[in-house]
Amino acid sequence: MTVSRARDLLTAGFQALEERKQEINDLNVYPVPDGDTGTNLALTMRSLLEAVARLPETMAERELCTAISQAALMGARGNSGVILSQIVRGAMEVLGQQGPVTGETLADAFRNAAETAYRAVRRPVEGTMLTVLREMAEAAGEAGAGVGRKALMDSVIAAGWKSVERTPSLLRVLADAGVVDAGGYGLVVLIEGAANGRGDWTTPIATRVARPALSEGSLYAEGTPEEESRFTYCTSFLLSGQALDQERLEEVFGPLGDSLLVVGDERQVKVHVHTDDPGHVLSLASARGTLREIEIDNMKEQTAARAERLARAAASNAAQAGLTQVVAVVAGEGNKAVFRSLGVDLIVDGGQSMNPSAQDLIRAVEQAAAPSVVILPNNTNVIMTAEQTLGLTGRQVHVVPTRSIQAGITAAVAYERRLNGEENARVMGAAIENILCGEVTRAVRDSQVDGIRIKTGDFIGLLDDHVVVASAQIEIVVDDLLGKLLTGDQETLTALIGEGDDGAGVASLIEQRRGRYPLVEFDIREGGQPYYPVLLAAE
Repeated sequence: MTVSRARDLLTAGFQALEERKQEINDLNVYPVPDGDTGTNLALTMRSLLEAVARLPETMAERELCTAISQAALMGARGNSGVILSQIVRGAMEVLGQQGPVTGETLADAFRNAAETAYRAVRRPVEGTMLTVLREMAEAAGEAGAGVGRKALMDSVIAAGWKSVERTPSLLRVLADAGVVDAGGYGLVVLIEGAANGRGDWTTPIATRVARPALSEGSLYAEGTPEEESRFTYCTSFLLSGQALDQERLEEVFGPLGDSLLVVGDERQVKVHVHTDDPGHVLSLASARGTLREIEIDNMKEQTAARAERLARAAASNAAQAGLTQVVAVVAGEGNKAVFRSLGVDLIVDGGQSMNPSAQDLIRAVEQAAAPSVVILPNNTNVIMTAEQTLGLTGRQVHVVPTRSIQAGITAAVAYERRLNGEENARVMGAAIENILCGEVTRAVRDSQVDGIRIKTGDFIGLLDDHVVVASAQIEIVVDDLLGKLLTGDQETLTALIGEGDDGAGVASLIEQRRGRYPLVEFDIREGGQPYYPVLLAAE
């Protein structure tokens, strides 16, 4: 890697962060909601880029990588910037070795970057940028040694966005706030931006890899249970000296605050800590060496500024949200995509065996910007839970008692955000009156239900929640259900295919049955729901 090549990559990465830093700031709720993650990542990259710009073009690759590591450490800003400096350090340790940069080299660089970053954090937390980096490194390793750099980066960035989407399931504060992790999001923005720069990766990866679908309600949640740090000042500095002991420094600064990071080597370390007494921290540090790059930010002022900014954004968003928004309980990524395509932007994970609580639904309702909310429970066991939310939030809440995902989709088709909640609930409720729903699942024990004898492992066919057929062969169950659903008056059949081998098999089976019902339009979709190889709806 040459100096000019490094400059190109760093410039592209910095520009991507700079363009989206406010978006990243607004996601920032962990470790404290101070709204500066995007700014700190961008400033860290700016400092790094400025340092590289001063390097001679003839600098050897090993020396260049060392200089980049040093510049990242010296310019690191905030918690996210310090972690980023360690990511850079780990990558440069590999890239600085002699030899061409192959796909295998890049995979090793990602792996070492992840290991270095994890070692730098005293108590690593999953659901943060550490998790996103680790899963990107795993994707790089799985891509294989023979893969080219472009293909490897495609895989890495796709894995990064998927990991970002999963962060709320790993870190409760993110789920409560309805956001993904800001640091992880910023990291993928940075790497994707660098990969879009000049050089070998000329095709914009952003056109091939979808970013997470963050709704306005997710980005601008009101009344979320974020907790401010009990400390006031974010304090960071560069400490230079002799025989600096990182573990000893952690022991010294640890009792004075939280979010402590001490990274570097025996001659120079970067320290980041949240504290109420930055003067005392600096005094202890100055007794051990020379201080530079001192930064002290009032996090309570930053948090207040973020809250004001999001309140303004929420007010603007409310004007665009219309009179009604919908909360839908959905299982399966394909099914969620269907609901989003119909304008449902507040989705709660749930379904058979994983029913959400009333509090889960209330959190989703409170993210709505519209004055009215319609809840689609989409499961018999969730209807009563949904009704418990009535009167418990500042929104007007209406529950349309959808008993299945299929019914929920039919209701969502009738949804119109410009109508008020009462009118939407009436129209959506009327839409589900003429739908017939069928389901196929497996029996977990011997039983007799609705007069049907069932053996463990049998496929069971349900029609509007009643067992109508059971057999060891899924073909028999599907054919029986289709015959009962398509009695002659129906015009369309929707099939939502579940996850797993049973789902893959039933998709082909239903496709083969089109010819039996020439007057019926078949719509077969990948739903991705667990436990049910197929969900059927006839209208």
